[in-house]
Amino acid sequence: MNLTLEPAEGYLVARVEESRFDALSAPDFKARLTAALAGAAPRVVLDLSPVSFIDSAALAAVLSVVKGLPPGGDLRLAGASEPVRAVLRLTRLDKVLAIYPTAEEASASFEGR
Repeated sequence: MNLTLEPAEGYLVARVEESRFDALSAPDFKARLTAALAGAAPRVVLDLSPVSFIDSAALAAVLSVVKGLPPGGDLRLAGASEPVRAVLRLTRLDKVLAIYPTAEEASASFEGR
């Protein structure tokens, strides 16, 4: 999985750099992001702007990361394309996860916290 990790002050920006986020890439995503969060800020902006396809395995990996965050931790999605947003609506995860139009807006929501 091509995943860019950019530490920021008080949070981590993780960007999935592939158009497909699916069962093939989900285990690597989960392992890499979990490792990156060990001992780091428990707040994450997950930038999905390059992603045009997401499946249930990828959603499960994202939720697994969310469940593994320590108290006070938070994960915010950013840049979801319309096909990805449709899947989030269908699974009702749009009611559970904070979704922002851009990574910059999601990052700004952490500032001052």
